[in-house]
Amino acid sequence: MSIRPSALPRAPAAPARGKVSLGLVAQVALGAAALTLYVLVLIQGAERHQDFNAYLQAGQDLIHGRPLYATFLHHPFPDATLRPAFIYPPAFAILVASLAIVPAWLSIALWLIVCQAALLATLAIVIRAERPSVPAVVAVLCLTLTFYPLWVDVIQGQANLLILLLVTAGIVGVARARPAWAAAIGIAAALKLTPLLLLGWLLVERRFREAAWLLGGFTLVTAVGALVRPVDTIAFFTQVLPALAKGTAFYANYSVSGLLARAFTVNPYTDPWLALRFESLLPAGAALLLGGLWLWRGRRGSPLHRALTFLPLLPLLSAVTWSHHLVLLLPVLWVAIISNARRGWPVGETAALAAVTVTLSLVARWSFGPAFGHPGFRAAQTMDPAVFVVANSLLLGTLGLFLLAPWLLRSR
Repeated sequence: MSIRPSALPRAPAAPARGKVSLGLVAQVALGAAALTLYVLVLIQGAERHQDFNAYLQAGQDLIHGRPLYATFLHHPFPDATLRPAFIYPPAFAILVASLAIVPAWLSIALWLIVCQAALLATLAIVIRAERPSVPAVVAVLCLTLTFYPLWVDVIQGQANLLILLLVTAGIVGVARARPAWAAAIGIAAALKLTPLLLLGWLLVERRFREAAWLLGGFTLVTAVGALVRPVDTIAFFTQVLPALAKGTAFYANYSVSGLLARAFTVNPYTDPWLALRFESLLPAGAALLLGGLWLWRGRRGSPLHRALTFLPLLPLLSAVTWSHHLVLLLPVLWVAIISNARRGWPVGETAALAAVTVTLSLVARWSFGPAFGHPGFRAAQTMDPAVFVVANSLLLGTLGLFLLAPWLLRSR
């Protein structure tokens, strides 16, 4: 009697141990390489730097009763945005005052630990919300540990990782229908004003309770600063903030207003394409254009994804955006990686995400054209197309992420 082959029991297939092991080894190797690079960055961040020194000086001024903004207001440099002085609200000085009473080495170590803990907490919030696969987590970690704006933030001793944590917690909480979490965004805005732009997202989404919580958090923290330092609070809102709001055409200002100033105003840093008398109206027009574009596309996807598509507008529409401010883009990039991993890494979306990442983390490191201070540097910033693209790569990468975010974050 013959037996059909299909009726015979099939032997279990041997597990593809070699393939799995090879993939695991590759992931571990990439993660280890990225971590090694980041440890080297942390070592540099363990030194005192200009920005962190300004924080400590503000803490000491607060403790000893000295004015917080005397250095800023009396500094001889005409460009207010480039003065090496404390420029944040009094509430921020209260936050860092405790670091000013310990030895310098300890204050640096504590600040570094606090900021890195904030980064890890932010990542944990996003991972818990999105529940990615292990390969997606590895990709997220590799991108994060090699992210150029993060390196700058760490080396300069900046506070943007605390802002990142508060903003991300607020956005995720609002997306989970927890209105009170929006207060975290308000607290972030009370420390650095740019997150206040997220009020526009809440109002457009008709999340009025969340908007109230945001304003409540902002008002409460600002009030604490006003109670402790009333004169400094008045000085900040009447003198410091208006001076900073004018922005700057300095080549390292990666906001839209900075680009427009370089291209269309007579300024000390670049040769403009065309000097326009109404240049001051251009940033407002750009804000309306970008905001309208977000509004037109922004109602697609989950509540969290809609909020993340708004996030790149914060550095784009700020009067001044330095490279370290772009750590606010990390949650958008993280969720874009996770979304693409769930869909099996489609070629188009993966290539677009890779292009944005390369622009933000690799092209931005490239020094092209005449060196700063050398003949031809000023003209090259606007007149040489290749130099113009490289010099503005962080802005272009942020704009690209804003334009592509609805496509990169989609779930299907």
